[in-house]
Amino acid sequence: MRDYSYLQIYTSGGVVPPLKRVAEDFQGKYGIKINLTVGKIEKLISTIKLNKKGDVLSCGAEHSLDDAERLGIIDRESRRSAGLRRSVLLVERGNPKRINSIEDLTKEGIKIGVSTEGCLVGVWDDICSKAGLTNQIRRNIIEFADGCGAVMGLLNQKKVDVIFGWNAFNKIWPGTSEIVELPKELQVYRSTGLAMVSYSKNPNHAIEFIQYVTSRIGKDIYTKLGWIHNI
Repeated sequence: MRDYSYLQIYTSGGVVPPLKRVAEDFQGKYGIKINLTVGKIEKLISTIKLNKKGDVLSCGAEHSLDDAERLGIIDRESRRSAGLRRSVLLVERGNPKRINSIEDLTKEGIKIGVSTEGCLVGVWDDICSKAGLTNQIRRNIIEFADGCGAVMGLLNQKKVDVIFGWNAFNKIWPGTSEIVELPKELQVYRSTGLAMVSYSKNPNHAIEFIQYVTSRIGKDIYTKLGWIHNI
């Protein structure tokens, strides 16, 4: 039986698809077994802080790694970005409400969903504030979700007509939605970050994994799933 080294990686759900592919590739090439624990970033940070275990933490926004660093559970020098995601509007396939611009979100009867947790925290505010449409759009926000998967679920379940999300959603959940692009001056970018957990018992392999994710091989995998490396 093959003798595997072992890495415990904690990751928020919205950034799992490319990370999982990179992890499988890394494991196959180097014989280092990867165990992924997927969850909401707030809970993952609490778990690491409580149990003082783990090797790598991955999440969809740098502010989450800031929280982890503030709590002392990640190594500051190990922090790296795996790529960026660009803010977009997502609508139901076929765009039945004919939403083609940020201004269309101000129309009476348009139902909007936003996320109040994870990497999308505050994104709708950033976009609408830039557009000068905060009050007009806020009145149409009727549903709140607790993360990427949940906000996409609002759209898929037809609870809302449009959500604020990331360009990568259309590749992770293909066939269920369409992207409505925002003007460049309204776009928000967030970095998908990784860092070594301070309590890692296998720091050399943890660093090697982070380096692999951010290598050309890793970046190619992330790019295929919608992440951006050159703005």
